[in-house]
Amino acid sequence: MIKLDIQATYLEKSLMTTAIEIVCFKLAATAGDAQLLATNPLMEEFLNRQPGFMYRSLSRDNEGLWYDIIYWKNQGCAENAAQKFQESAVGGQIMPLIDKQSCKMLHMDALSEILSDGLKS
Repeated sequence: MIKLDIQATYLEKSLMTTAIEIVCFKLAATAGDAQLLATNPLMEEFLNRQPGFMYRSLSRDNEGLWYDIIYWKNQGCAENAAQKFQESAVGGQIMPLIDKQSCKMLHMDALSEILSDGLKS
């Protein structure tokens, strides 16, 4: 019984509230990589004003599919920022660059998080 209680406590502490937002998309036929990358300074400014923003990466695979991955403190922060993005200046610049048919947005909770020893200090 004690072992089960310890395991339950460990599981409760190990479950994270961090939310991950993943947006996959292709660029519109009229848009180029340089146009999207030019929005990074505005996107950085926008994200740093959003409560709960933690980290963002933007990448592209060999087939031209882009992955915009953002880590948030929790789902509420992610959802609020997604709504604000739609109304923001940077959203107004990025949305016309995206092929809307290819765009898929996912929000999910992180079930496990491991930080590099080098980043812990």
